[in-house]
Amino acid sequence: MSALNSTQQVFDDEEPTIGKWVCQLLAVEGVIGVLGNLLVCIVILRIKLLHNMTNYLLVNLAVADMLLCLQCIFNGLIFHQDCKIIDYVPKTFVGKVAFCRFLQSDILSWAFSYASAYNLCVVTLERYVALVHPLQYARKLTTTRMKILITLIWMMSFLFSLPYLFLFKPSNDPDLVCSEIEYQDNTFHVLLGVFVFFSSYLLPLTLMSWAYYKIQVTLKRQAKALNLQHARAAAYDLVIARQRLVSMLTIVLGALIILWTPTNITFLVCVHGAFRGQIPFCGSNGFKYFKAIAHVVFYFNSVINPIIYELKYKKFRQGLKLTFCCCHKSHGANTVDIALVPL
Repeated sequence: MSALNSTQQVFDDEEPTIGKWVCQLLAVEGVIGVLGNLLVCIVILRIKLLHNMTNYLLVNLAVADMLLCLQCIFNGLIFHQDCKIIDYVPKTFVGKVAFCRFLQSDILSWAFSYASAYNLCVVTLERYVALVHPLQYARKLTTTRMKILITLIWMMSFLFSLPYLFLFKPSNDPDLVCSEIEYQDNTFHVLLGVFVFFSSYLLPLTLMSWAYYKIQVTLKRQAKALNLQHARAAAYDLVIARQRLVSMLTIVLGALIILWTPTNITFLVCVHGAFRGQIPFCGSNGFKYFKAIAHVVFYFNSVINPIIYELKYKKFRQGLKLTFCCCHKSHGANTVDIALVPL
C-alpha cells in the first residue's frame, strides 16, 4: 500500500499545483474521517441502547480509522512541501533518529492501517458467529476472549509495521534530516512488498470473503428449511433480513476491493522504485498521477466506514436520533437485543 508513504515522497518531482491539490484533498478527507468516526464513538458510548459487544467492536474499528485519518492530516501538513504549516527539522542525533524511524517511515500510518483492516475482520467474524452460530455465540465470544483478541490485533498491527523502521536513517548531510537506507540488492524491498500485500490486503480480504460466503449459504439453507416447514412468516422475515445483510456485506466487500486494490497493486509492483528499470511505467509521470489518486482513494476507505458499518445499522440510527434530538422518544421497551442483525 504505497498510499501510506509520506506525501512528500509521493510527489517528488511533480508539479506543485498537483501536489497542492492532492494534499488539500487529503486534509479535507482526513477531517471528515475524524469527525465521522468520532461521531460513531460518541453515539455508541453515550446511548445505553447500544452498549453491547458488537457495538464496542465498532467503536474499536472507528478508533483505528480515526487515528489513520489523523495521520493522513499530519502527513499532509508536516511533510508535503506545498501544504506544510510546520517546517520542523530536528537538530540532535536522537531527534533525527526518532523523526526518520517513526515519522518519515510512516510506521504509525501502517500500524493504524493494519489495525483498521483486522478490526474490520473481527467485526465481520463476530457477526458471522452471531448469524451462523447464534446458540454458540455466548460461549465462543466471551468478553474476556474478545478483549484478548482486540489487544492481540493492536499488538500485531505494530509488529507487522516494524520493517518500516529500516527504510530511513539519519542523514550525515547537515542540510538533510533523513536518507533512505541503501541495500546491496532489492531483496528487502521485494520481500517487504510481498509481505505487505499478503498481510494487509490478501489475508483480511480472504477472511471476510469466506465469512460472507458462509453467512449467505447458511441463511439460504435456513430459509429453505423454514419454507419446507411452512413457516411462512418466519421464512419471509428471514429472507428480508438476509437480503439486507447481503446488501450491506456486498457494499463492504466492494468498497474494500475498489479502494484498497490500487494502492496494494502499486506497492507490490513498484515498491520503492525497485522495479523501475524492469517496468517502465513505474518510473513514468503517468504512474505518479496514478499513485497520487491511489493515495487519496486509500484513505477514503476510513472515511466511508462509518457510513457503511453504522448508518446502515438500524439501532445506530436510533441512537443518532437519541443523541441529537432531545424530543425523540425511545422505543427501547423491547428487551430483545437485535443489534446482531444490521437492518
